[in-house]
Amino acid sequence: MSPGPSTEGLRNDALRAALTTALAGKTAPLEDLLSRHGGYGTRPNLRLAAAFGAELATLPGTVAPLLDRLGANDAAPDTPQVFLPVAAAHGWVGRLRADREVGPAWDALVLLAGDERMPVRLGTLDALASFARAKGGGALVERARQWLALEDREICFGAAGVVIEVFADRQVLAALDDPTPLLDYLSQAIAAVAEAPRAAERSDARRRLLLALPKTLRAVVVGFGTAHRGTTWLENECRNARHPDLRAALSNTILALGDKSSGQGAALAQQLRAVLEGSAKPPRDPTRKRPGAARGKTSRPMR
Repeated sequence: MSPGPSTEGLRNDALRAALTTALAGKTAPLEDLLSRHGGYGTRPNLRLAAAFGAELATLPGTVAPLLDRLGANDAAPDTPQVFLPVAAAHGWVGRLRADREVGPAWDALVLLAGDERMPVRLGTLDALASFARAKGGGALVERARQWLALEDREICFGAAGVVIEVFADRQVLAALDDPTPLLDYLSQAIAAVAEAPRAAERSDARRRLLLALPKTLRAVVVGFGTAHRGTTWLENECRNARHPDLRAALSNTILALGDKSSGQGAALAQQLRAVLEGSAKPPRDPTRKRPGAARGKTSRPMR
């Protein structure tokens, strides 16, 4: 994630003039300038996107038609025009900050977060993280819980993966007034993964969600560990985990917590490891367990 959004609007006179023209209905000059300066691939120009969002936060009236047009651009991820949905994500977050066009903003952001193109997801992640750092995390969690009910599996899991990654940021967690709604949301997201039909296991969006979990769960335990709320919550998830993919994500979380860089110490990781191992299915034939199979278990994944 970026270190933080720009607090200034557009400083380029050509861009500001093109924005005025675009709001009047002629969007081509703005689209050309954003595409030219926006970058693409794995390194979209997030500073420009944030400045665009800050500019739109100051505008009166309705800007939804422009943002809808930018967000609907389906350019390939390796082309300059893919920056237009990135700019749209920051524009919608700018509207949220200004408390304008709130409903359309959330409806658009779930689609951008669930987009299959990596640059669009990166841009939306950056936009949502900036919103959450500015005390918007509670509102994001509330909306994200609704997004879990979407019928479109790719959008549902894709958006959840981005939201979960937002909360891997320590600043985002520190800005939360109450961790309980986030913990409840994470439990619901985990349940959605575990209860999805078998066909969902082929979903790229579901895979991304699972990959996002360990870093965020580690951050939750570290961030909320002073009152043991994060630890107690994670213990409960380990105790109830049955799906192999979910158990692998929890195992990776425990390995990360056991690393010295987490600052949590080996005792916590051993405690969580024991809980997760205790919820494993028993072997079909315990007598066939290989001698020495438990060696080095504290540094390897669990099943």
